[in-house]
Amino acid sequence: CAADQDALFGCISNGDFAGLVASVILWISQSAATRQIFLFGFPTPDELWKAVYESLVTSLCGGLSYIIIRRGMNPDTSRDVLQKYWKDAAYGALAGFNAAFMKRVLLENLIPQDTVKDALQDQSMKILPWLSGFA
Repeated sequence: CAADQDALFGCISNGDFAGLVASVILWISQSAATRQIFLFGFPTPDELWKAVYESLVTSLCGGLSYIIIRRGMNPDTSRDVLQKYWKDAAYGALAGFNAAFMKRVLLENLIPQDTVKDALQDQSMKILPWLSGFA
């Protein structure tokens, strides 16, 4: 649908809504302004992929740890572990992915760590002389 104007009108006349949406998303993604939005603030697609990959590994480790250690090694819950607790593990893994990915996105888009450290160090230098007056 995004090949040219005739293909776009063909998709619209055929009622191919998914093709229309895909062509709009493709058009928006070519813009320099929206590229940062689709990359979640990461400088390159490779950096975004690295964050997604690390989040997937974190998620997988969390889910497997839950099934094996929390449920499988517990004598009270060790019978039929996969049948009973696979949903808990899946939702936990999804939550782990979300937490890991959101952490990377927020760290990428918020104030850099060095800036925060310098600001806190400057504040502690101002507070120490004030506190020494109480001694």
